[in-house]
Amino acid sequence: MGKLLIQQDTLRKLCTEILAKRLDRSEAEIIADSYVFADLYGVHSHGVIKLKASLERLNNKLIEDKTAIQVERDTKAVALINANNGWGQVASVHAMDLCIEKSKTFNSSFVGVKNSNHFGVGRYYTMRAAREGMIGFAFTNASNYMVPFGAKTPSIGANALSISVPTKNDFIITLDMSTSNVARGKIAIAERDGKPIPEGWAITVDGKNTTDPVEAMKGYLLPLGPKGSGLAIILDILSGILTGSNFGANIPSQFEGDEPQKLGHLFGALKIDSFMDINKFLDRLEVKIDETITTKPLKGFDRVLMPGQQSYETYQKYSEQGIPVDKAVLDELILLAKSYKVDTLFIEELVSTIGGES
Repeated sequence: MGKLLIQQDTLRKLCTEILAKRLDRSEAEIIADSYVFADLYGVHSHGVIKLKASLERLNNKLIEDKTAIQVERDTKAVALINANNGWGQVASVHAMDLCIEKSKTFNSSFVGVKNSNHFGVGRYYTMRAAREGMIGFAFTNASNYMVPFGAKTPSIGANALSISVPTKNDFIITLDMSTSNVARGKIAIAERDGKPIPEGWAITVDGKNTTDPVEAMKGYLLPLGPKGSGLAIILDILSGILTGSNFGANIPSQFEGDEPQKLGHLFGALKIDSFMDINKFLDRLEVKIDETITTKPLKGFDRVLMPGQQSYETYQKYSEQGIPVDKAVLDELILLAKSYKVDTLFIEELVSTIGGES
């Protein structure tokens, strides 16, 4: 399937204009930016491909068209926000920004979010804290698609975490991971493209391993071994149970569900200079980076990387050349834009001008 290279500003404008037909522009800008951000870092399963499905949830009244954020608890370094079934990205930006402000006073903070929806990629929030000289944390639970280690039926989601640490340069060390072997969105992409998936990604509804993405989408994700399974349960406790949100088997499907998900998130920010001078920390961190990337690689590996390094290099590449977008996805976005009476002439002209693949 062909891919076209689209500049991030153009893609962001298209998504924003579509969303702004249904939402306040301020919310539309955050959501569109989060989708394009995911694509910029190579996480296409969480990128602009998600826009159509999100609008379908909005049309089916599974997400509110206004994120009415309500602060239910606020005790100095800790707060709890009710998203009231609004957009996960909007509530999460508010929560992380509140974390950052609290940490400027209290050195560290945690803010929980309840009654939310899928928030996209976690690094979108944790990197906000890192840019402020803090270590950022984001935890979330997810739809009940994953089986615990050794189980045949699901009772947890592919719950995810992100941790970001600033460095001396633009690169931000980031561990951003789900607790399954793969995001369900990648299986959906394989299903769309008619390609098999690796064994170990998912099982069928009757508990058999499969490489068929169609059967995998009907079935369940496999965890990242016993450690991934255990971590998923802990993340469900932190983001779901602790915040008063849905958790475990109670979370409806993001794709086929007919009721609000009521997901939970937990965000944290730790002010580095509350432990030591930040420049000293950054100097020490440079030693760690250097000793990691200069480690001799095993046979079959070209190099050893820091967490988030490959994604950062993808970001640099796509920022310069444009984001590779499947022609089918771009056509879908243009069709969606036309249905909302958005002027798509600018992007249609761009596509006809490029006419090339990545």
